[in-house]
Amino acid sequence: MATHQGGNGGEMPPEGDRPRDPDLPELPTGWGEVPDDASELSAEAEQLRAELAEERLTGRRRPPAEPADDPSGDDPEPRQPSISTPLLIMSVAVVITLISLFAMAWSGASTLPDDRNGVGTPAVDSAALPPLTLPDATGRQVILQAQTPMVLMLVEECDCQQLVSATAAAAPAGVRVVLVGHSAPPVPTGLAPGDPQPLRLADPSGAARAELSLPPPSDAATVILVDASGQIRDTVPAATSVAQYQAELTNLGS
Repeated sequence: MATHQGGNGGEMPPEGDRPRDPDLPELPTGWGEVPDDASELSAEAEQLRAELAEERLTGRRRPPAEPADDPSGDDPEPRQPSISTPLLIMSVAVVITLISLFAMAWSGASTLPDDRNGVGTPAVDSAALPPLTLPDATGRQVILQAQTPMVLMLVEECDCQQLVSATAAAAPAGVRVVLVGHSAPPVPTGLAPGDPQPLRLADPSGAARAELSLPPPSDAATVILVDASGQIRDTVPAATSVAQYQAELTNLGS
């Protein structure tokens, strides 16, 4: 096979014999020169390998790329606001409300009236006797506050002759027994000689029960014990025996 030979016997033409391509840049200084010592090429190769290894290592630890923008141009969905703070505020409000309700219930329970014979005692103990004026059997107006210390017995619908007699007998000296009915009650039977006669008053409108916040009349007597200073010491809404208020009755005379 024939080989085209140039006029210089197949050798590279001199530098000036071939025109330079104007589109190619000039080579940097030192390129194309073969060093006399081949070890210099080995050093340059080692340096290139080190640079390539460093680039690969750096590329492996490159931080994750930012998410690409939505091609539609829409903004990403906004994050939902946290509901933990409103829930905390609501929980605190509920706890405060429950504590307030508990405190109110506790204070109300501490003032509940005493229960005797299954009937609650209204909260009139240790309260002042309200001003009441009632007529006696003759129509004379009697001020109740002027009769203290006394045992006030409301017997509107009660046949309490025996209880009245027992109370009059147990009352200490100076303690008056006052009977109140729709009309002035009759003189009680069974009073022992020397027992004081009870004061008998009429209360047709029920003013005494209204002022003392007492339940409606029943077939039992309602007994209120009032000391000399006009303070109510005990209230028994449905008394059937002197034993229910004997201790407080005795203290009225001291």
